[in-house]
Amino acid sequence: MSDSRLRKTARLRATGWFYSFVLLFIFGLGVVNAFLGPVPPGYALDSYQKFEKSKKQYRPLQLEAMPDKDKVRPGEIFWLHLVIFLDEGWHMYSLEKQSDDKTVATRIELETLVFDPQSNWQEAPPRFVRDDVMEKIMKTHSGRVEFTRLFSVPKRLTPGVYPLSGTLRFRICDNRICTLPQAMKFQTRVIVEAGEPG
Repeated sequence: MSDSRLRKTARLRATGWFYSFVLLFIFGLGVVNAFLGPVPPGYALDSYQKFEKSKKQYRPLQLEAMPDKDKVRPGEIFWLHLVIFLDEGWHMYSLEKQSDDKTVATRIELETLVFDPQSNWQEAPPRFVRDDVMEKIMKTHSGRVEFTRLFSVPKRLTPGVYPLSGTLRFRICDNRICTLPQAMKFQTRVIVEAGEPG
């Protein structure tokens, strides 16, 4: 057999293998599509910032803020309650400083106030837990957590509805990982009515 014939035969075999591979690949895609269904189309956002904002962030924590009274009068006092619910397996840290890292302790910052604070923040008794992330015994909270603070209503405050808002700053851990420092806004309202303290 001549060289040109050998080369032609080799080329035909290579072409045959190539077409066989292509047909097998297409057949394979058809089988996968039959089992998994069609692939959903992709989507695009204008920028990475919009992509970051579009992601729904899972937080194993819920926060509610409320005063202990429906209505107050000038000169009265009331408690503000921050109630936190943590998913099972997660804990947050006490208000007390326990580390050189300032982001570990839970902090509560209030915005401009019309009410006068009468106490520091108080917390439910924390539990002592061996924290594997911090590698020491820490004061923590888990499950339902409550922080409270006492306020008085200024005697000359005009009746009306007043917002009471702030930011909860915290980190939460599950004994394997800790979140980066987090900030969660809260807001409630206090109804002030005319009259003498009850």
